[in-house]
Amino acid sequence: MKVRRVVTGHDAGGSGVVVSDDHVEPFAPDLGQKWSIWAGDVTTTLPNDGTPPPFTGPLLPQPGGFHITVFTLPPRFNPDDLLGRDPVRAADLMRQAADESHPFVHDPNPPGAHGDLPGSSAMHATASMDCLMQVSGESVFVLDDTEVCLRPGDWLILNGVAHSCRNDGDETAVLIGVVIGAHHQGVPLRTTTA
Repeated sequence: MKVRRVVTGHDAGGSGVVVSDDHVEPFAPDLGQKWSIWAGDVTTTLPNDGTPPPFTGPLLPQPGGFHITVFTLPPRFNPDDLLGRDPVRAADLMRQAADESHPFVHDPNPPGAHGDLPGSSAMHATASMDCLMQVSGESVFVLDDTEVCLRPGDWLILNGVAHSCRNDGDETAVLIGVVIGAHHQGVPLRTTTA
């Protein structure tokens, strides 16, 4: 998949101009390819010359920052196939895999406390509000004891909740994400468990 990014800004005379027109290269800090379209760790001030704002990334912005991405889930992707169904082992593997690219919010719940739906082995929360739109294919987002299937055109707003995702279909799922960095006080302790 090719992703084209056209960036505008103002020239020295105050006219709106195209600053760049190029293709964004994918990267894969975890499973599935991702394209970082535009990101910043600070509030943008306009007008500007179209220079990319500072962004430490690679996935999550600082509180108040933003990250616009395109990402994919491979066909028949289920994190349980990689992590296994032992919740303690899966939690250890998730922590090992979640380096700087995907820092998780503290979760006081014991491994396996977020239910046992398919894909739940990878439950995690991040300090962000993730606004996700399904572009093609289908994806399933697992939330504690429920799941939401997204079809093309559907939007999901993840407000810092513990979640995981999978792709039950035979085609690659493609999503657009607008990720907004947030302050997160940690995942709440569940009063009920599966």
